[in-house]
Amino acid sequence: MSDYKIDRKETELTGIIGREKMDMLAEVVGVERWENYRDIYNRAQNLEDMDYPVQVDFELNGSCNLRCPMCPMGIEDYRKDRNKRMEFHIFKHLVDDGIKKGLKAINLSYVNEPMIRKDLPKFVKYAMDAGIVDTYFSSNATIVRESMIRELIEAGLCRVQFSIDATTQETYDKIRVGGKYDKVLENIDKFIKIRKEMNSITPLIRVNFVRTNINEHELEDFIEFWKDKVEMIGIQEMVNPFPDNSDVHSKTTEDKRGYFRCAAPFKEIVVTHRGDVLPCCTFLAEEMPLGNIKDNTIQELYNGEKMRELKSIHLKGEYWRNKHCKQCIEGFSGA
Repeated sequence: MSDYKIDRKETELTGIIGREKMDMLAEVVGVERWENYRDIYNRAQNLEDMDYPVQVDFELNGSCNLRCPMCPMGIEDYRKDRNKRMEFHIFKHLVDDGIKKGLKAINLSYVNEPMIRKDLPKFVKYAMDAGIVDTYFSSNATIVRESMIRELIEAGLCRVQFSIDATTQETYDKIRVGGKYDKVLENIDKFIKIRKEMNSITPLIRVNFVRTNINEHELEDFIEFWKDKVEMIGIQEMVNPFPDNSDVHSKTTEDKRGYFRCAAPFKEIVVTHRGDVLPCCTFLAEEMPLGNIKDNTIQELYNGEKMRELKSIHLKGEYWRNKHCKQCIEGFSGA
């Protein structure tokens, strides 16, 4: 892996190969707007406190078609309201209000599969037309439809991230339970071909690899396979929310232990399909909700006491004072 530059910031648990290619988006949204957004994002990444999050993650539906063992969705009873969806008018209101207060980026996913929603391009188009600079989402790439690819490109989708985590069918079957590895490769190739056919540089494509004891032996092969096919490769430390899961273990690096300052609460916030507002994008954020949009605005919750306390411990490098942050960074076993 020494031949590849993995850009991993001190305040994050994800390393990215090709992060500099993000700047290609300046050609699409305008250089000045892009540089302003990245300046604000980088300041938040460096734990500068903002009055409003630079990014909001919208969970448009509460469902996923896979049952991956490292994800809460893998638990049958995790969500009894899987079919509930965020209504478009709520999304519009939150986007419009956010833009007035400094919102720059939108992620249209959380603990779900966003491409289940056939109207996903409508959300992308509204966000981009309203003035959002960077719109993207993460997907497992199992239900990619050609018509939706075209609609997403036309809507102005900036980026898409595909979670794969393997280079062989055997390993994929253990991690992405319910999916088909060959079909995923076919779908991503379809995305690339249609983008080229439409003479578009967007969406930029990133493939993700969440390290576990199951797949770590395939990491270098994963990088080698994708390095010339997509713009970016994400290498993520695993969040292990299950103390009794003996098959999948966290691979958080030792230098993060004990003193680690997480940037997530400084730069983003999550709104779930229920309207719950969460302080970061980890699975465990559902254990520490800030409130609900029915009762408070995003700005009120982002500047509220719970968020201030969370930011304070990370500014001091004392993540372990919050049991959920400790679990996210170290895993249950600390392995």
